[in-house]
Amino acid sequence: MVAAAVGEAQGMAHEASSRSDLVIPSSQQKLLAALKATGKPLVIVLMNGRPLALVNEDRMADAMLETWFSGTEGGNAIADVLFGDYNPSGKLPVSFPRSVGQIPIYYNHLPTDRPYNFEKPNKYTSHYYDAVNVPLYPFGYGLSYTQFSVSPVKMSAPTMPRNGTVEASVTVTNTGKRDGATVVQLYLNDPVASISRPVQELRGFQRIMLKAGESQTVRFKIDVDALKFWNQKMQHVAEPGKFNVMICLDSVRTQDAQFDYL
Repeated sequence: MVAAAVGEAQGMAHEASSRSDLVIPSSQQKLLAALKATGKPLVIVLMNGRPLALVNEDRMADAMLETWFSGTEGGNAIADVLFGDYNPSGKLPVSFPRSVGQIPIYYNHLPTDRPYNFEKPNKYTSHYYDAVNVPLYPFGYGLSYTQFSVSPVKMSAPTMPRNGTVEASVTVTNTGKRDGATVVQLYLNDPVASISRPVQELRGFQRIMLKAGESQTVRFKIDVDALKFWNQKMQHVAEPGKFNVMICLDSVRTQDAQFDYL
């Protein structure tokens, strides 16, 4: 195995240091290509202060570890992960674009007049001609040395009374061969409101630890505060109507349900 540390120097990512391109330096690209040519498994260790465009690196890497700019114990922490002494469970706090042409790209953007349908794409919806709409690595994304599955969402009730609550739950199973942790995420969407609302908003998360083969039911209680937003009159309100519920391990691959707020 070859582990290659690439990315940015700390002096490249700070106040007043914007970049017009987000690929890694050409010298690092050549180094990775030479390492890949050896035929040995290639692990890329990223050191960076911002999301980078890593399409080529994603194709070359057998694994990729995001370390950002670590502190004095960063080397020991990275070694623990690479040697398998620690099973990582971190999730991305930002979206990684496929290219600078996708920027701005963030999970809680407002809907377009012709929103893209990932299940039924067609040429009349908003999309790129030379790339898919989704980021390379979405907000909330992160892998480990095991795998997890998420069941369909179960709602405690189809409706939520005014100032009441409703519960959404899923069963998460560790389908891999190692014990590990993951972060289960709850997103909500208000599709019809007095002002345009984001396609999804993070409204809760829970970190759970599961042994290999173990399952756990994860429950999220949704109250009126999770539905509120600031309207045109600067009032913090929750408007009656249908709400979409998404529970997942990242912001793209979701299990969905709905309820009505009365």
